Amino acid sequence: MDRGEPSRPLPPGERAAAAALDESARVGEPTFDAAKGVWVFVVESQFQKGPNKVEVLLPERWNAGRSYRVLYVLPVQPGPPGPWGDGLQLVRELGAHDAHDLICVSPSFDSWPYYGSHATDPGIRHEDYIVKVVVPLIENRYRTPADPAGRLLLGFSKSGWGAMLLTLRNPDFFGYACSWDAPLMMSERNFGLYETASHFGTREWMSTYVPKVWASRSAEHFRDRKRLVVLGRNFFGTRWFHDLPHTSGFHRVLRRHGILHHYDNGIKVPHTWNHGWLRPAVHALMNVVEAR
Repeated sequence: MDRGEPSRPLPPGERAAAAALDESARVGEPTFDAAKGVWVFVVESQFQKGPNKVEVLLPERWNAGRSYRVLYVLPVQPGPPGPWGDGLQLVRELGAHDAHDLICVSPSFDSWPYYGSHATDPGIRHEDYIVKVVVPLIENRYRTPADPAGRLLLGFSKSGWGAMLLTLRNPDFFGYACSWDAPLMMSERNFGLYETASHFGTREWMSTYVPKVWASRSAEHFRDRKRLVVLGRNFFGTRWFHDLPHTSGFHRVLRRHGILHHYDNGIKVPHTWNHGWLRPAVHALMNVVEAR
């Protein structure tokens, strides 16, 4: 692996196709965390309240001259990994970055992430942070397709909601998304549960970030090929509030709108980052990606 390459941004001509980095962003030079095997960028942006890390896991057979798809492994909590585990490290343990020749990226947040924004607080704009800072940072430092086909999202629980929401709201920016055991059928009726109030601010504002609503609005972008992978089940994949099973419920929503997708509600393991769901999730996601 060429450990010096990430400190040198791509030449201007090669950065032309990359997503534009928000002018407020301040990106420190990366450092290599040998214990974790990742490059660490410290980023400041108007879309968050302070400096936050972006960790990058490169394939062991890294070739600076090649173009790589990017898998964004979305966290479920603010700050460093907590009781739910470290998704990027689990990807590393599984060797998924090597098996599929992926650059794998995990951002961090200083508030609870639902991958939307707050009604009144400009320092909680997580969708903007991902789209206008994290993705452009990666595409300006590494050779990637710099198009939707090279931008993949993966998460569970809150971050599974985020993977689906970001892709459905930005179908011309993100190519593929995979969620496991996520509260995909939640809506503004559930405002106040699981830090939704701290993230969205008001019930009305949360109503603009509901995945099942965006499935209806964006359906035409997802009818020609499979781009979504919907998996369950543990906490949200079974009956929860209003006798509503989220994974199968969202599957029915997608099917009703004619959205092609891969669905498997049979993966029931603990509600954490763990091998039991991550291995089949990455496998299913990459099968969909490579079937283009």
